[in-house]
Amino acid sequence: MFDKKSYTLYKFHKQINQSFQDKRELLECALPALRDLFKLDRVYFFDWQQERAILSLKMMCKKEYCMDMQEDISVANEPAFLRQLLQQGVAETTDLSYPALYVLIRWLRPSMELKAGEVHSFMREKVGVLRLERFRKNRVFTDAEIDLIKDLGAEISHNLHNTEIDQAKNQRLSVSTALNDLSTIFASSLRLNDGLELILKGVQRYFHFDRVHLYLTNSDGTRIKSVLGVDISGQVTHESGDSLREEEKQILKEVFDSSATYRAKRSVIYLPLKVQRTKVGFLTFDNILSRRKIGYLDFISLQQFATQMALTIDNARLFERVQELSNYDELTKLPVRRYFNEKFAEEIYRAKRFGLSLSLIIMDIDWFKQINDKHGHQIGDWALKAVSKIIRSSLRQTDVPCRFGGDEMMIMLPRTNSEEAKVIARRLKERISEVVLPDRNAVEPEHLSISQGISSFPADGATANELLEKADQALYVVKQHGRGDFAVYREVADQIHPTEEKDPSQRPLP
Repeated sequence: MFDKKSYTLYKFHKQINQSFQDKRELLECALPALRDLFKLDRVYFFDWQQERAILSLKMMCKKEYCMDMQEDISVANEPAFLRQLLQQGVAETTDLSYPALYVLIRWLRPSMELKAGEVHSFMREKVGVLRLERFRKNRVFTDAEIDLIKDLGAEISHNLHNTEIDQAKNQRLSVSTALNDLSTIFASSLRLNDGLELILKGVQRYFHFDRVHLYLTNSDGTRIKSVLGVDISGQVTHESGDSLREEEKQILKEVFDSSATYRAKRSVIYLPLKVQRTKVGFLTFDNILSRRKIGYLDFISLQQFATQMALTIDNARLFERVQELSNYDELTKLPVRRYFNEKFAEEIYRAKRFGLSLSLIIMDIDWFKQINDKHGHQIGDWALKAVSKIIRSSLRQTDVPCRFGGDEMMIMLPRTNSEEAKVIARRLKERISEVVLPDRNAVEPEHLSISQGISSFPADGATANELLEKADQALYVVKQHGRGDFAVYREVADQIHPTEEKDPSQRPLP
């Protein structure tokens, strides 16, 4: 048979020994139970910041409800009171006109700290204090009650420890789920940069860091190519790796070259992203502005996520590389016709919507069939490479060239009118005319030349097919008049005969 004390402890244990989401939920159960057991008027819970000698009020329970509260009470001038509380676990105050008892609560919770760049995980002791009040002066706490309250305080301590561990596990599970969701979004993103932006925003949102940065290396991992960053505003920034300070470059190099899985420098944590020996980049985060400590679970979760993120980035890069190769002609390194058609349609739509100009150049190498017949296909391939190299080096970043088929090439010139297109055509004509075929047996040097036809939007056509047709007809006129030059469709339209337009077999051979 249980005595009264044992029965009370058992009943209290059954009441609070359950799964709680957090410390607050546990206290909302434990404090009313204490209030009812001892017929208290009020029960308080304080966090004790021993290093500052402050009792920080967190919750107060009276009558039928509990409420969160925030008040710091200094106990720096109460050495005797503190000594008694620490040594005996309970202390009675003499400052009030009614009975009040303080009860010490101790428990452990998972924690992490950074020392000299090293992460140390441990169970940190937390200290709390209960204050039990009875407003009637004659209702003092008896020795038996104090003894029972100490035992109940120990029960609360035990459950606080379990709740903190459960909360840490739940937080870790929640973070893992969130990161897994981000990885799923990342993996389903059509473009690498879009996925990376989603990852950074998600990491900042879930972990509430002041800043998160992602440093991406070039394909061989020898240097930082670009930097993506996001801050508490959620705004994503893009920078070139060339803008990094030398000090930062040195830190990144040290982390990459070492076997360490992270580096902490001036409150910034650097997580290297590696796939086996391949350097992919860095994930860094900090709370420099808010000075909020980075939690143990946050760090561990991101450290594990870094490996998954590195693999995803590496796979995405490989996919983009394969996709990029499929968009380019292997011989000339120019985009293929399919890719060009997609870009051409996009630019025509943009030109129509915003009233922009657009020009198209169609060209081919003069007498290319004779070059193959006379010098062989290897020299013909050499000529194609030489011409495409000049095209690539002579255009602006916004211009889109392509190998349309055989020796025929096209160049789309966004936001370019016919006069500006003629400037580019003239530049190509002059540079390509300086190329000499590599034939050692030739008596005289044999120079290359190209013929070019130009059409412009909207003067020469409003659709892709119309612009292609008009540029091709302008090229036809150039070939009729000796080759090696260029022409704009509407400037030579009167030289095109209807029968010639409809019969491609009449077009002069390349």
